[in-house]
Amino acid sequence: MFMKKNYYILILPLLLGICLIIEANPTISFFFKPLGDVEKVIKKLKKPGNLAKHTVRSIVNIEPVPVAGIFVVYSGFITSSNYHGQIVLPRKHYKSTVTLVVTSEITPVSLFENTYLHWSLVSGVPAAMYSCEQKYNEMEDELYWQVEELPFLAGNQIPVSAIVIIAKPKNVFIPVGKIPTIKSANLVLPDVYVKKGLDIVKHGADVLTIRHLFRPVTIEEKHEPFKMLTQISD
Repeated sequence: MFMKKNYYILILPLLLGICLIIEANPTISFFFKPLGDVEKVIKKLKKPGNLAKHTVRSIVNIEPVPVAGIFVVYSGFITSSNYHGQIVLPRKHYKSTVTLVVTSEITPVSLFENTYLHWSLVSGVPAAMYSCEQKYNEMEDELYWQVEELPFLAGNQIPVSAIVIIAKPKNVFIPVGKIPTIKSANLVLPDVYVKKGLDIVKHGADVLTIRHLFRPVTIEEKHEPFKMLTQISD
């Protein structure tokens, strides 16, 4: 009985720590992940002698696919993915629908001097737009994202609350259809996959021309025993 009490005393701080980690201002987050050609890898592995002649790395022909340093803009904020490919944004709209736009260039549409009405696509620059709507299936007690590709609005206008990924659409893959998620005050979007050829350096340089029109996302972390507190500053 004495050992069980000690066990409860030890586990309680851990549970409290977990609660403190997840309790924060609402955010929107997702991960960039590298996209590999699975079918090509399987075909190479099936050929006799390949395993004996090559290492696994040479068979797969792995080339680093960058997931860090990809710029994203949303609701007046700008940020870039961290080492793990994660994007974290302050949640500025409260509908459970998120619009994702993928394009390498955007341009502001002015209302008055130093006042901008909205952002627009650049004529001739490839772009893609997706709707991510959070839905709940009562029969299966399942929360999920319904992802669909959308046409752009008249005049190539970008929706005000859209998350814009600064990249060429051909280098980014966003799965469409039904994708499971978890219930939270924070919106955890489906993973976005990055293909080979994404030029982070060039896109980063292009962002410099508009970066001054956005606020950076500031993330403060405080490490304490059994917990790490994360706060996004608006």
